[in-house]
Amino acid sequence: MLCLTTFAHMFFVLSKLLAFSIKPHMWVLVLFLLGAWQLWRKSETPNAIRKAKRFFGLAFVVAYITGNHALVNELYVWWEEKPTEKSLHEMNNPPKTAVILGGYSRYDISSGRFSLSGSGDRFMVGLQGLVTDKFDRVILTGGNSNIFNRDLFEAGLAAKYLNEFGISDDKIIIDNRARNTFENAVITKAILDSLHIQEPVLLVTSAFHMYRSKMCFDKAGVNYIAYPAHIRASRVRKYNWEALLIPGPGAMESFSRLMHEVLGVIAYKATGKI
Repeated sequence: MLCLTTFAHMFFVLSKLLAFSIKPHMWVLVLFLLGAWQLWRKSETPNAIRKAKRFFGLAFVVAYITGNHALVNELYVWWEEKPTEKSLHEMNNPPKTAVILGGYSRYDISSGRFSLSGSGDRFMVGLQGLVTDKFDRVILTGGNSNIFNRDLFEAGLAAKYLNEFGISDDKIIIDNRARNTFENAVITKAILDSLHIQEPVLLVTSAFHMYRSKMCFDKAGVNYIAYPAHIRASRVRKYNWEALLIPGPGAMESFSRLMHEVLGVIAYKATGKI
């Protein structure tokens, strides 16, 4: 049991280090510094200048590709789970239990305020279903995904936020232990079994994260209906010249998230989690 716990912690830490290393702006910075180092080390000799130009050129190519809004959007169109045909308020008989995967909020320690992040659409699906009585309960699965600050737990903070909307505690089930998608699925299965819930649940997470989530929940044996939220891809495809030619930090951030997700699927398959 100790070995499994140690392995799980090592996998968690390595995943965080990997997430840091695949950020495109870090690649650009490293390439730029390598080019500058060539010039400084060789005192601008012809050979050093040629090598520096290569590094600077690669930095430009990486920045252009990973920051290209049109290209990144096409990657999301290819990867993301397509939106459901009916939104939650259009569903006549949705599942009575919704499972909301974490990663949708931030907490400001100085002000003590809980707020939703860019992935907040996940949480809003749960809130909408509760206030309209479409859900009997929600399972908030997601504890603390930080390596060092282990004092704050997202699910518990989110539950208090729901209380502010008049949602009673008996409609909220908290999982503060899960740190990743694999643990989300395993712990959710245990919760559902303890409550003797066998009917399908509504699995809610970001559209770009749904592929890995479905495989984890399939392996855990959870009966679910996928409901992708936080749609990043635009299938309209009306690209202007800025989207086609000018790289931007927003596209870089989106590219980094997608890379993290693709590598996450590869790592999960390699370690037998899916």
